[in-house]
Amino acid sequence: MDDKQQRLFTAARDLFLANGFKATSIADIAARANVAVGTFYNFYDAKSSIFLAVYNAENERVKRAILANVDLTADPATVLRTVIRQIFTQSADNLILQEWFQNPKLNRQIAQANQNAVADSVVYATLLTLIDRWQVQGLLAPTMTKARAVSLFNALTVVDFHQSEIQTDDYFQVLNDLITGILKVVLK
Repeated sequence: MDDKQQRLFTAARDLFLANGFKATSIADIAARANVAVGTFYNFYDAKSSIFLAVYNAENERVKRAILANVDLTADPATVLRTVIRQIFTQSADNLILQEWFQNPKLNRQIAQANQNAVADSVVYATLLTLIDRWQVQGLLAPTMTKARAVSLFNALTVVDFHQSEIQTDDYFQVLNDLITGILKVVLK
């Protein structure tokens, strides 16, 4: 990567993490990278283009961090709780990754640019790794499909994004109860 392109990428990542996509302008990125705005267009045709590159890199970084810190051979319930907690922790304050869930326009652009965007996302990639392991180990319930298992676990993400609507003083216990219930259906 050219030095100016690397500076633009780093500046964009820093600004998207701090301010989010909408509050970051091309002028902000160029100023932070110490290049002219015109230089930005030598490498990227739009703010969404650089965001896509940053999103993909951030997604990979977080995916590696989660998988590096989880013993995938441990008890499935423990592994899943740890992975879900890690996904929520890693994504909670990450304005780059939150765009996947909160910005439908960017979500579509990410999906169009990356044919495997859903499968490559932090949530799906991690869950698919777990489900594949469980399938190889013969731990999945006989009628459980991979797609159905992913859908059940994906529902946890939806619940998490609406946690403020759940009237409880112990949200993480509710989340653990949901995980326990899902595991009873998914595993033998």
